[in-house]
Amino acid sequence: MTIAGEHPRRSSLFLLSALAAFILSACQPSPDTPSSPDPGEAAPTPQADALPSAMPPDFSTLVGDARPAVVNIYTRTTAPRPRSPLLPPGMAPPEREQQSLGSGFIFDSQGLVLTNEHVVRDATQIAVRLLDDRVFEADIVGTDPQTDVAVLQLRDADELPTLPLADSDALLVGQWVIAIGNPLGLTSTVTAGITSATGRQVIPPGGQLRYQDFIQTDASINPGNSGGPLLNVAGQVVGICTAIVAQGQGLGFAIPINMVKTILPALIEEGRVSRAWLGAYVSEVPDALRAELELGPGGALITRVIEGSPGQLAGLKPGDIVLRIAAEEVTNANQLSWVASNLSVGQPVPVHIQRGSESVELTLTPAPQPD
Repeated sequence: MTIAGEHPRRSSLFLLSALAAFILSACQPSPDTPSSPDPGEAAPTPQADALPSAMPPDFSTLVGDARPAVVNIYTRTTAPRPRSPLLPPGMAPPEREQQSLGSGFIFDSQGLVLTNEHVVRDATQIAVRLLDDRVFEADIVGTDPQTDVAVLQLRDADELPTLPLADSDALLVGQWVIAIGNPLGLTSTVTAGITSATGRQVIPPGGQLRYQDFIQTDASINPGNSGGPLLNVAGQVVGICTAIVAQGQGLGFAIPINMVKTILPALIEEGRVSRAWLGAYVSEVPDALRAELELGPGGALITRVIEGSPGQLAGLKPGDIVLRIAAEEVTNANQLSWVASNLSVGQPVPVHIQRGSESVELTLTPAPQPD
């Protein structure tokens, strides 16, 4: 997507007006009030040698190193206004201009930025502001709505600070994570928490976001944090903050960076991700069926096979349990869908299934995923 250039003064006015609007509308204090001790109980006196282990970690050095690579993303979009009955026939209503704010981070010193696809969706202009107040116009390099990932290129940028990408598979539940972003327009806000869970699916299927394997954290993630980094204690990116559960507090979600790394070359080189297609609906294996067949953990149950699909041509049937595909063990239904989508089109792969009491091996030839 190419965005028309604009005079620097206009970009600055756009940035300042967007920032002011978000701060004025979003700055609502929500202090956390600590609970008071029971007046009938004496507070224990801390021991000097026990104090360091009781205190939370100090992330100040990590944050100081990471913040320069975290950016504010300001977007401008246009949307049609509702048609007024007073308008003469054939006259269209003027379009409405909208502004929005998100976060992102630089992962390449030449100005490549990772963020969420929904942050820049339908944007007609994108401005990116760094911690040192430099402002760059940006173009969209590639987007993938199915994972909610986008790559931007800052114009006329080089030798920028960057964040390294971690191995998110190494992240353990209970480990500390740090989120940096611009929630509610509050620039470069830092929150910390623990990894609450991995492999979460939190958005009902059926929308654009097909592939979910979220990291769950209790680090505060608010509107405006979308697209910002989730860091491990080494200052490496383990995820891209993306989702919030409005009904509950302490529930934030991030796209694991290993999922992003899988599609990153295609986004940079082609601007989109071309995927393979299994052509079957899958679900988790019910406990009763697993016990009946004496199966171990893992696997995914085929519930429906689409006529004429690669899955049907390979011989898959409803009731089959896929245990392994292309030498990868299947851990759950989400993982099977993700692995199948990344297979090479036209290259046959073995599929090991459990069909009743029988172990069967099929050969699947992936086809391109329909639009």
